[in-house]
Amino acid sequence: MSTGGTPDPPDEGHETLRRRIAELEGEVAALRGPERSLAVALQRHKLHVEQTPLGVIEWDTSFRVSAWNPAAERIFGHSRAEALGQHAAFILPPDIEREIVDVVWEDLKAQRGSARNTNANRTRDGRVIMCEWYNTPLIDGDNRVIGAASLVQDVTAQREAEKERIALQEQLIAAQQAALRELSTPLIPIADGVVVMPLIGAIDSARAQLVMEFLLDGITAQRAEYAILDITGVKVVDTEVAAALARVAQAAKLLGAQVILTGIRAEVARALINLGVDLGGVVTRSNLQTGIAYALEQRQAR
Repeated sequence: MSTGGTPDPPDEGHETLRRRIAELEGEVAALRGPERSLAVALQRHKLHVEQTPLGVIEWDTSFRVSAWNPAAERIFGHSRAEALGQHAAFILPPDIEREIVDVVWEDLKAQRGSARNTNANRTRDGRVIMCEWYNTPLIDGDNRVIGAASLVQDVTAQREAEKERIALQEQLIAAQQAALRELSTPLIPIADGVVVMPLIGAIDSARAQLVMEFLLDGITAQRAEYAILDITGVKVVDTEVAAALARVAQAAKLLGAQVILTGIRAEVARALINLGVDLGGVVTRSNLQTGIAYALEQRQAR
């Protein structure tokens, strides 16, 4: 204290110390900011791993489990405690050799990138499920592989649904094809013992076989004595078509039915003559009406 009641000036050393303390406190606060940000980021990451529906699994360099989230527990049925330290083979069906798993692991380490695959896996209760995997090597600061991280989901239900969809689609296609075949070779009963099959469009060997099958089945089912094949709508009659018609007539004759061929246009008749096709035993008429009239007359005459 100075005389006269005037306070002493502040100690310059103490003031410098206080300033330094304030600076240090500011530096500490600045350092704590990134720490808090890092802590928040880690907490968010933990929540994501814990709550995601995807299995999150980490593996060490021996391909053994080092991390196992709740979704992995739900998918495979193994608790985290049961899974930690287990080799990847423990969730594979028994028919898959461990050596194969080791090869996959070596490939994963060598490629230094992510890989996606779908394969069968085994649950704790022995069920075999299909899982989709996304695998990524974990690399340290020196670019060395220190493990791997996997995201996995059970796609068994989706696979089964896809199989059912494909099966239903195949059944639908088969039904449509059968319907188209029937439409392309319709057999129409017009009187007792008389059936008509109008043919339209091109006739190849496959369709000729269908014509024969449907006609013979219809003759048997209807107990038909006369089968009228109307080719008015067949634009091209070549050797193959003519030979097919002859085979159909012969097959029908074996069942006791007579084939009547109608709709033979002038150009078709000339073509048949030029081709030298023998339609012996086949009654021919120029149009469907006269063919029907002939069949009915023959039917009544019996």
